[in-house]
Amino acid sequence: MEFASANFLFIFLPVVYLLYLVLPWKKVRNWLLIAASLVFYAWGELYYVALMVFSATVNFFIALWMKRRGEKNNKALLIAAIVFNIGLLAVFKYAAFAVESVNGVFSVSIPVPKIPSPLGISFFTFQALSYVIDVYRKDIEPTKDYGNFLLYISFFAQLVQGPIIRYSTIAEQLDDRKLTAEGTAEGLRLFIIGLAMKLVIANSLGRVTAYVYGLEASSLNAAYAWAGAVCFMLQIYFDFAGYSQMAIGLGRMFGFTIPQNFNYPYIAYSMTDFWRRWHITLSRWFRDYVYIPLGGNRRSAFRTGLNKIIVFLLTGLWHGANWTFVVWGAYNGAFLLGENYIKKTKFRLPKIVTWLYTIIAVTVGFAIFNSPNMAYAWAMIKNMFAGFPVSADSIAGLSGVFKPTTIAILIAAVIGATPLAKIVCSKLDNKPVLQAVLRYGIAVVLFVLCLFFIASGNFNPSIYTQF
Repeated sequence: MEFASANFLFIFLPVVYLLYLVLPWKKVRNWLLIAASLVFYAWGELYYVALMVFSATVNFFIALWMKRRGEKNNKALLIAAIVFNIGLLAVFKYAAFAVESVNGVFSVSIPVPKIPSPLGISFFTFQALSYVIDVYRKDIEPTKDYGNFLLYISFFAQLVQGPIIRYSTIAEQLDDRKLTAEGTAEGLRLFIIGLAMKLVIANSLGRVTAYVYGLEASSLNAAYAWAGAVCFMLQIYFDFAGYSQMAIGLGRMFGFTIPQNFNYPYIAYSMTDFWRRWHITLSRWFRDYVYIPLGGNRRSAFRTGLNKIIVFLLTGLWHGANWTFVVWGAYNGAFLLGENYIKKTKFRLPKIVTWLYTIIAVTVGFAIFNSPNMAYAWAMIKNMFAGFPVSADSIAGLSGVFKPTTIAILIAAVIGATPLAKIVCSKLDNKPVLQAVLRYGIAVVLFVLCLFFIASGNFNPSIYTQF
């Protein structure tokens, strides 16, 4: 089940919310959300519900065991938790990739395991692992309420695509949260904005992306390559940021405050700045649980650089079991190392130049990210910068997918990727009634537009469900 599906919008969400309203008891409300979350997950991954619950249960009891041991050394339990959680990812997400890589390198024929990757396994595994590590560090007290912990892991609002939430962020809300008309209205507004980002913008640009990446590498040229790369860069942002916005809105409707995951990354003036704005909760996770434990920037320049490369290699691998993701991670890590070196030289360029450099670097990076293999990625990049001349047939082919509505949506996407709308709305802070009418009026228009796109069958699963 997807947030952008008719079943979710017109059956699942209304039923769950109405039941939530009429139930007066906090614990019962929590178990209602747990049941709803399990149904939500089972809709798309029936056979892996037990795996998610098993993962949550094991981590819950490991954390309790750490608490009961008091001041004793819990390093063995921590190692057990890491092995268990990373082991789940290794088996269910990376086993086939590992075997295929071994077969390719050593020219052997080990049977490739056919294990489907459960939806959202990277997200709920990272949440569970962060919880156990925080308990080990004594940053938080482990909960004795299994229901609270299971809700933390399984809450349908952010189960499949995040944001990645730390237990300390949401612990108090699991026990005590308020449901208000204002919170519900604002949550619904945020949800609709995210829904429009996904359905209207991401899906529309996705048609262009699918067309270009469906071409043979030998058919690519500069027009195809740039059209596919730019549309995918915008598609993945509005797809993933839209989902995060929907998750934040749904959380608000049920009384939860879910952290922001994006902060207009395409206005960044460096790749370092981009990664402070893109998938914020994942970047913080790797910073706090990998980069800093490795030594962060407290060691030598060489070790600091190595730590960054390790983090970005893991970040790339986290996104998917393919060498393109690993290379994409290394590509981003290399830019951050370069920028760190240039920063020490105090060499400065105009902001327009650094922004242009950043947006081109990001676009090229996502061309690697979205390619089925490195050969195709290289063909994309080569044609972006050397794919001339462009034939008339190519222009005709692109004109078939760049219809007037698609061009209008592309322009809206470029504007929507900036804080322009937020700035304009802030100008009305001294006119709250007009501001509210504008905010909620736009939400109504966007919802009607979303209904049209749903009715027209313009739907495809979110990109990040595979991660």
